[in-house]
Amino acid sequence: MHNVLIIDDEPWAREVIKSLGEWEQLQLAIAGEAEDGKSGLRFIQEHAPHIVVTDMRMPGVDGVELLKQINEQFPLLKIIVMSGYDDFMYLKQAIRSRAVEYLLKPVDPIELNAALRKCVEELNALRQSEEGPHRIMPLLFSSVPQTDRYLALKQRALAALFELNKPSVLHTLGKIEALVADAFPEGLKAEQLERLELDFKATLEQYLADYESLGSGSLAMLQEEQGRLSVSLTETIGSIGRMYSEAIDRMEALQKTKGNLVIAEVKGYLDKHYLEPIALESVAHQFYVSKEHLSRTFKAALGENLTEYIIRKRMEKAKEMLLMPHVSIKEAARLTGYTELPYFHRVFKKHFGVTPGEMQSGK
Repeated sequence: MHNVLIIDDEPWAREVIKSLGEWEQLQLAIAGEAEDGKSGLRFIQEHAPHIVVTDMRMPGVDGVELLKQINEQFPLLKIIVMSGYDDFMYLKQAIRSRAVEYLLKPVDPIELNAALRKCVEELNALRQSEEGPHRIMPLLFSSVPQTDRYLALKQRALAALFELNKPSVLHTLGKIEALVADAFPEGLKAEQLERLELDFKATLEQYLADYESLGSGSLAMLQEEQGRLSVSLTETIGSIGRMYSEAIDRMEALQKTKGNLVIAEVKGYLDKHYLEPIALESVAHQFYVSKEHLSRTFKAALGENLTEYIIRKRMEKAKEMLLMPHVSIKEAARLTGYTELPYFHRVFKKHFGVTPGEMQSGK
């Protein structure tokens, strides 16, 4: 169970987030609330939540300053940013501060839960790499700040891997080399070098497991590197860099072969999963294309964007349920993916021109 802190200066806005989140399903618990950045930082220091969902425009310590301080003091904390203003300055700071997602208000429940799910997956992946049955014993640093910095950089390397950003991966590995060199001025022993390399191989294996279509060739790549014995920190970092770069090259090659989207396949995927929490980013990930390419191609082929298509499918299903005997409006909303009843009413009325109750009564 992971704990979540919600920060927003508007009490009603915090209530909306609490009502939209699929907390039990995602195995999350709301640890607390804060009305500004200052009280939010105090809560983080005292209770160490795993995820923070924060607004950007707040009195006192606003979102920009809050993100800077979280990034410096709590590098492993997962951040979801909300804002009612599509302001590039905020988006830029969110990116710099490793925000998992940037959500515009009013918050879409699908996007919120997709962001929460992504946080959970990243937290679980980190836990498995450290505590799993085949865990790799990481380097033992002499101070907590050094350990936190190492874990944060390792997560940053994984994030860059998912983004297929080879320069960022290599830059992050360079920072890790500098951190380790500073922490172990007398150099690493052979056993410590092996621990470092195996730690990053385990992270890479986790990444490759998400892309089964890469096939056994990728595993062979890992086995090939396994046979090379590094005798220095620079060689070890170089070996890790080669493995990560090769994985990115293979994924980019795979994307090129998948570049010509078959919209019928995307449509089939949506028809199968539209009742689940689903977002443009996750669908693009599924078909190995960028969000922008997917959005443009889907709209050009079907005349509606992906979100509109999902909403239409959900509304058609909700209408079908409401016309059945003994199905309540609340049940129809829940079964079509809407946890907040007022939001379901608004979407339904906008789509059909009548309320769910009027549809149900035949008015």
